[in-house]
Amino acid sequence: MVTTTMSLVGNQSTSSVRCEESLRLLGALQALQEGRGGIVELLGEPGSGKSRLLAQLASVARSRGVTVLDGHCYHSELDEPLHVFTRALHGIMTADRLSALSREHAELLRAGLCARLGGRGPQPSPLQLSQALHALLSQAADHGLLLVLDDFHWADPQSIALADHLARWTFRAPVLLVIAHRPRQAAPSLLSTLAQGAEQGRVERIDLPPLDLDQAARLLGVRPDATRLPSALHESDGNPLYLLAQDESTVKGADPRTQLLTGRLAPLAAELAELDPAERLVAESAAVLGDRFSRDELAAVSELPTEETCAVVSALIQLDVLRPLRCSGTLLGFRHPTLRRVLHDQADRCWRSQAHRRALTVLNRRAASASERAVHIELSTSSFTPEDLETLAKAGRETEQSSPHDAVRWLLTALHELPAFEERSSGRLLALIPSLARALRAADYLADDPSLRALLTRGSQLAPEGASRAAIGLCVVVECLQGRFSRATELLSAALTDLRAAKADNDVLARLTIHRGIISTLCGDEELPRIADRALVLARSGGKRSTLAGAMALHALGELAAGRVTQALASYDAAVHQMDELSHADIACHSEYLALLGSCAMALGRPREAESFFERGTAVVQERAHNVVLPILLSGLAEAQLRQGRLESARRSAAEATELAGYLGAEQLRVVALAQEALCVTYAEPPGSSRASALTEQAVHSLRRSSCRWHGSSVLTLAEALLMQGSPDRCVGLLLELGGPELPGLDPTLRPRGFELLALASLSGGTGSSGGTSLWADRANAAAQGLRLPHNRAYALLARGHVLAEQAEWDAAVTLYQEAERAFDGAQLRLHRLTARIRSARAASNSSRPESAAELWVSAQELAEQWDVLLLARLNPDTPLENSLGRGCHALLPAPIPPVAGLEVLTGREREVAREAGTGRRTREIAEALGLSPRTVEVHLSRIYRKLEIGSRAELARLMAVRISTDAVT
Repeated sequence: MVTTTMSLVGNQSTSSVRCEESLRLLGALQALQEGRGGIVELLGEPGSGKSRLLAQLASVARSRGVTVLDGHCYHSELDEPLHVFTRALHGIMTADRLSALSREHAELLRAGLCARLGGRGPQPSPLQLSQALHALLSQAADHGLLLVLDDFHWADPQSIALADHLARWTFRAPVLLVIAHRPRQAAPSLLSTLAQGAEQGRVERIDLPPLDLDQAARLLGVRPDATRLPSALHESDGNPLYLLAQDESTVKGADPRTQLLTGRLAPLAAELAELDPAERLVAESAAVLGDRFSRDELAAVSELPTEETCAVVSALIQLDVLRPLRCSGTLLGFRHPTLRRVLHDQADRCWRSQAHRRALTVLNRRAASASERAVHIELSTSSFTPEDLETLAKAGRETEQSSPHDAVRWLLTALHELPAFEERSSGRLLALIPSLARALRAADYLADDPSLRALLTRGSQLAPEGASRAAIGLCVVVECLQGRFSRATELLSAALTDLRAAKADNDVLARLTIHRGIISTLCGDEELPRIADRALVLARSGGKRSTLAGAMALHALGELAAGRVTQALASYDAAVHQMDELSHADIACHSEYLALLGSCAMALGRPREAESFFERGTAVVQERAHNVVLPILLSGLAEAQLRQGRLESARRSAAEATELAGYLGAEQLRVVALAQEALCVTYAEPPGSSRASALTEQAVHSLRRSSCRWHGSSVLTLAEALLMQGSPDRCVGLLLELGGPELPGLDPTLRPRGFELLALASLSGGTGSSGGTSLWADRANAAAQGLRLPHNRAYALLARGHVLAEQAEWDAAVTLYQEAERAFDGAQLRLHRLTARIRSARAASNSSRPESAAELWVSAQELAEQWDVLLLARLNPDTPLENSLGRGCHALLPAPIPPVAGLEVLTGREREVAREAGTGRRTREIAEALGLSPRTVEVHLSRIYRKLEIGSRAELARLMAVRISTDAVT
């Protein structure tokens, strides 16, 4: 016996993993061979292995010479009384055996079980028939007899009554009766009798519990520590049938339809085939509704009357297709999700689609979660409404960790379809990207899901096999945007290691290396030159043209970071040439390369070129409204436009970047854009603008210390805004928070500008500056010497001009300011050119040539008005130091202009108007100062031009500057 048992346990089948239960059955068989009869109750859930255990028991019994009577019940035989016994006893219900019984018992058996052998008379009672059957079984048990009644929950009422009475008596002969059933479907009377027999010791009860981890491992032929095993065991509820079916479909790739026809699930399909039409309709409606539902909901989806639905549900509960849910008096569910999937897959597709839409209506009334409703949306239509897509998006956010593959599918569907309904949906779509990135990580970057890989690359130039790398790239960008640079580096390093091991092509390696370089650019670490060199080598040895353009742009930044300006310029020019040859389609999936190139152009002091790259990038990505690089491009565009003095365009770009960065949770980038917007408004509005002050304060309060390049840019921009608003002390304090007087937290290409601001703040009376204006000017010069670029030299010249102005060396200051202005003009930095001219005007008013001051002042104001820089256009040299503009900008102003002589041809009022106009004031401002209407001022100016034979305000300003008079104004 030991040998037989061990051989059975060694076979990897359902019966072999239930060693304890198998040994107990074999123990009952051993007792039978020793002459002791008995009754065994074998109970368990559908698919728990009852039939396999019985098949094993019958096989061993036959091999030992035991007579085996096999009685299997079928649902289709419910209307055939005692048919299971008739079939099981057919082999021993012979004339010889009947004649050996008492006449009464023989007649009872003929009448009850074998009418074809001549039985006549009324149907015997169950008690009488059980006594006769007891006698027959005892007589036939020469070498032991095993009667197996399997699936006895399907037995007809008469068979149940007969078995009930059989189980009440102990077999004195070597007869073993085994009754196997599902306890939820078995007759209560039989369950009561068996339970009573178990208490009295007449019945041995063997319950089949869910498999444990070791049993499941043996069943599937895997190690107990296999990664997939715990989840598979949980999903199957430890049921061998469902566990094997799941393993075949997910691991071995078995077709579910094949499983239903000939595979593991064939018994399940056969069981469902026994349902009548109404039962089938309600069961399929339940499958459409999902894991839980009520009777009213079933009625709504099946479109049956509520009363009929309730009756059918009761039948399905009796059949153990449906079960009442625990802790709920109204909700129902399937006995197992596999049963639901089978019913759902077998339902007619057209009916199923309509049923899902009805189910959606039901769930909307129930206020079900978005993830519950999303299933019905995608299964009911291929043409989504905006409401459908909103639900899918919400469902994706809800399930990004609990069901990441579903979340990715729903989020991608919303991202692809929502733009068709909304013209400007970029922000709302970008808000989905962080959830998508988290879901992609949880889904292992779609490594095992071809359908989702195809969905991710839909509408792009990428092939589906590149989807996993695209997913990694998206996650890296999101991590960077949200300030988690270490996490982004880890993701890229792991991906590069795997790709190198897989011997991926150089283009793939180059693209990910460029992403690694972008992280270094943002962090300002010392690895950038080395990473850029590596990316360029890979791109040149097998990369696509777009990859080569990106690698060259990164290389230019790397060379600039290393202080090699000549090499940086060469790489930049090569990148520009390469990028110009690419079409929008070529660069559509790599807009970050345009952002790189634009950043490089800004670092080299070429904002006009930078603007063209950022504009091209925004045009490319706006074709796909959910491109995560868009706020980066818009912020870069705002900076390029701001430095060119195009304030309104810059403000719009910065405002949009602020909004989109907020949707993405990119707080550092949002503060950069908010600071840009604050500086634009500061320059674009008159002195004392409350809006400029409010935006600046909002940005300052949003600052969070970080080593990120974005943080340094934010601080520098806000420091300039504070200085222009008359807060030199706060300007200095903010800049010094970047690591101290050397400004280590500021990108090296921006340090000359930072030191120039500190010098101007010191000149304007700012405190906290260690060493004053001269110290900051020296540092500006040293920083500019490190990167010999024209615009950096211009900042150094400005700073040195501030020192000379502080020392009252006005002629030398004018020379430096004008040299800086020319450098800014060559670098296309119009805003700084304008401020340099105003500083020249102020210095000139105190120099040996004061007559040049007015001309400089008027030309500066004309430029300011032309470029809508109202902050500078409305400066008044006569305004006292404590004006609303503040001390910071007062340092820009020229000194007051003395009275003008030689104007005898003008009336007194005309001389007043001429004097005001000569200072650069606008018509409206002159009118307010003199108490006139703007129209009257225009009339006076026309007369002045005619009398003095001049044609413009600029000429009037020059005339006022050279014809100095000692006469007072009348």
